[in-house]
Amino acid sequence: MGLGADVNLMSDIINLVDFYTENDIAEQKEVGKKTVDGEEVPVYETEFPITGLGTNALDNEVAELLYRQFVVGGFTTQGEQGARYEGARATFGGILGLSTEKMEEINGSIGDAVYDNMVGQAMRTKGTLDQQDMMFLANIQGKLGLTSEQGEKMLMASQKKILSEEVAMLMDNPSPEGVKAFREKCNTMGMDLVEDVGVSGARLVRMFEAEVIPGLKSGEINADNAEILTEIQESLNIEAEECETMFAKMLVRLAKNAIDLIKSELMRGREENTVDLIKELVRYAAFTEGELGIEVDEATGYQIFNIYEALDFSGESEETVETNKDLLKTALGL
Repeated sequence: MGLGADVNLMSDIINLVDFYTENDIAEQKEVGKKTVDGEEVPVYETEFPITGLGTNALDNEVAELLYRQFVVGGFTTQGEQGARYEGARATFGGILGLSTEKMEEINGSIGDAVYDNMVGQAMRTKGTLDQQDMMFLANIQGKLGLTSEQGEKMLMASQKKILSEEVAMLMDNPSPEGVKAFREKCNTMGMDLVEDVGVSGARLVRMFEAEVIPGLKSGEINADNAEILTEIQESLNIEAEECETMFAKMLVRLAKNAIDLIKSELMRGREENTVDLIKELVRYAAFTEGELGIEVDEATGYQIFNIYEALDFSGESEETVETNKDLLKTALGL
C-alpha cells in the first residue's frame, strides 16, 4: 500500500479511505436494538472484511502507530483538508483493523499529551488559561472526537499534573511569597491541595510553616492580626483543630530556639544581640498568655526581663507595655 515508502503518508491514507468508500467495501452489520421514541430500532456496526491486521499486512504496533500519525496530522491541519482528515479517522482505523475501543484509547492518549503541553505552557507563562487557550482545547476536543466530559477530565488532570510538579519545585526552597502565591492560585482554580494536587500531609505542614514562621519572626504575624493564620489555615484546607495543635507546637519550638540563642548571647556578654530575640519571645507569649514551656534559671530570667524593661517603648501605650512585661514574666517563670 506504499505505507513504508518515503511518500506523503496523509495523501496515501486518504486515497485508501476513498478506495474503500467508493467500492462499498465496508459492511453494515446489525449488532442489536435500541428504543427510540418508544420504538425498537436496529443498531448497526461498520465492519471491514479486509483489514491490515486481518491480512497480516502489518502488526498491532505498526497499525496503532499509523493511526496515531494520521490523527495527529489531522488535527494539525486546518480548513477543508483538516475536516476531511477528521472525517476519515474512524474509517481508516477500521481499515487497519483497530477496534473502536482501541481508537478511543489512542485518541485519549493523544489528547492527554496535547492537553499536558498546552496547559503546562499556559500555566507556566501566564499562570492560568485564558479564553483563547480554552477555545484551542475545545477545537482539539472536537478533532479527536472527545466528549465534553472527557475534555474536562483531561483539563483537570493536566492542571493537577502541572501543579504537582510546581509544588515539588517550590518546596525545594520554599519562600513565604512563593507558598502564598501557589496556594492562592490553587484556590482560584478550585483545586484542593491534598485531594486534587496530591500534597501530602507532611508537605502541607511544611507549607504552613514556610509561610507562618518568617511572619512570626518578623512580627508581620502577631496576636493582634491572628486572622492571617485563619486565612492561611482555610486556604490550605487544614482542619482548625489540627492547625491549632500544629501552631502551638511551632510556638514552643520557636520559643525554645529563641531562649537558647538568648542564653548563648548572654554567656558571651553580648546583651545587645538579645533584644530582637526577647521581642520575639514576647510576641510568641501573646498567643499563649505567656505559657511557652521554656526553662530558664531565675537569675537569667531576671537578666532577660531587665534588658526588656530598659528598652525604649515610646510610641506604645502604657497598657500594652505592661501587658507585654507580664507576658514575658510568665514565659520566664518569674
